[in-house]
Amino acid sequence: MAGKGGEMRIRESRQPAREKISRNIRGSSPGALDFLWLEITAQCNLSCIHCYADASPARRLHGNLGFADWRDALRQAAELGCRRVQFIGGEPTLHPSLAKLIECARADGFTTVEVFTNGTVFTETLKESFLRHRTRLAFSVYSARAEIHDAVTQEKGSFSRTMTSIQWAVRSGLPVRVAAVQMKANAGDLGQTRNMLEGMGVSSISSGPVREVGRGLRRKKVGSRFDALCGRCWQKKLCLTPSGEIFPCVFSRFYPVGILAQGLEKVLNSPTLSAFREKLLSGRVQQPDNAQTKGCVCEPDLEPVPCDPDLEPLPCEPDLEPLPCDPDLEPLPCDPDLEPLPCEPDLEPVPCDPDLEPVPCDPDLEPVPCDPDL
Repeated sequence: MAGKGGEMRIRESRQPAREKISRNIRGSSPGALDFLWLEITAQCNLSCIHCYADASPARRLHGNLGFADWRDALRQAAELGCRRVQFIGGEPTLHPSLAKLIECARADGFTTVEVFTNGTVFTETLKESFLRHRTRLAFSVYSARAEIHDAVTQEKGSFSRTMTSIQWAVRSGLPVRVAAVQMKANAGDLGQTRNMLEGMGVSSISSGPVREVGRGLRRKKVGSRFDALCGRCWQKKLCLTPSGEIFPCVFSRFYPVGILAQGLEKVLNSPTLSAFREKLLSGRVQQPDNAQTKGCVCEPDLEPVPCDPDLEPLPCEPDLEPLPCDPDLEPLPCDPDLEPLPCEPDLEPVPCDPDLEPVPCDPDLEPVPCDPDL
């Protein structure tokens, strides 16, 4: 047992990290939004045993928000600089306005539009929309064996319908990724599932444990609801649900931070969201060895890794340059109107090697003279 001196040293060692957290929260680009989840329905045609949203066929298809509200949320997000949106549920493909909302998102300038789906109810209208707007599709798959997958979804035949949709999406050339949640029902089956999906042409496959949210909440009492969070849902992200409530992320629905009627910008700058961030990050400092969230936040002064609730948290390595963990991020735009790098005559010139791959040509930049004598 540590004495008073040891406890004091521990508290002192935590103080710099807490100060960093406070500085980062205060300087976290007020009003900016990077990613938006639109949970357009709580209804699902399946009843997966671990569902974090507690979705099922018994839930209402429509909540308090109508098409005009979802449309307004997209517009507000775009005005805040957001260019990435994911439509989720429930099962978003059940919503009659999904195709129209995808069209609106593209019209508003969203460069990444993704639908997270079980893939069991693709209509021809939806397929046409996905193709026209080059929609990214994320699927849930629980096993390479139909009997195990169907046991998780509690719907016989769901495996076959999901596989058919994945095959269609891959053949159509759409961006496809698959998330596989690990649980007791599919223990030891992940390797075989990955091999099956790779054989189908799916290159982006992630896996993670069941979160203690919704039906994934185990009967044992957890120490803190924050323990179910990855630690990255604290900056520039919001989740809007059918009730009109807004949460910091899909798994933090125990902590509402506002409602759509307030406006997304006001919610982003609200004391309630700041308090959530403070509690979440302070918890990571006080309990750094949490099994689910270990390594998520080790350098609060660094730009956070993009949040993907389906990916395992990256290991904490403060000496490594942090890499984005989301393979669906859009590449940086090529902008010929950007100011070219200043010319520094005192720098050592780059040697001219005709065998090297030439630098991409930008007609607005002054070409660098090639001198074979350099």
